[in-house]
Amino acid sequence: MKNIYRISLTLFLLSFAFFLHGCEESRSGGSGTIDLPRGEPNVIESVLAISVFEDRPEGITDTFDPELDKQVYLWMLWENIDKTHSVRVDWYSPDQDEDDAPFWSEERRITSTTGEKITWFYIDAPEGGLSLNRFTSGYWTVEVFLDDLFERSHFFYME
Repeated sequence: MKNIYRISLTLFLLSFAFFLHGCEESRSGGSGTIDLPRGEPNVIESVLAISVFEDRPEGITDTFDPELDKQVYLWMLWENIDKTHSVRVDWYSPDQDEDDAPFWSEERRITSTTGEKITWFYIDAPEGGLSLNRFTSGYWTVEVFLDDLFERSHFFYME
């Protein structure tokens, strides 16, 4: 009888401890999923690089040196490009406010005979003035839009 009492008490205490641990309020994390409609255009891959050579990114990085790097490239591989689409890229410098116009914005129309497309965009270091043809140091942002719908963004650091 004592063994049954001990086993019951042990199970009760373990259950109570499990209950208390399960009710903890310090959880973090989560997840989500969504099915894309078949054939919807999207970016398979996008990277920042110091140049593009023979349609491929060179020097993939998210940290640039304003003394050496006079351009920053955004390279993207698209799929399901079955009709003409508009791609817009907005670049923001670290010294801009949220409501400011982009440092540089460019829009390009794309289409493909194979369904896939490679695009790249770049910005040049600002000319003249106090910047002396150098990028402003700090975190920059580039945002990508397809047909005026946000696709993705990249942050990069200019040392």
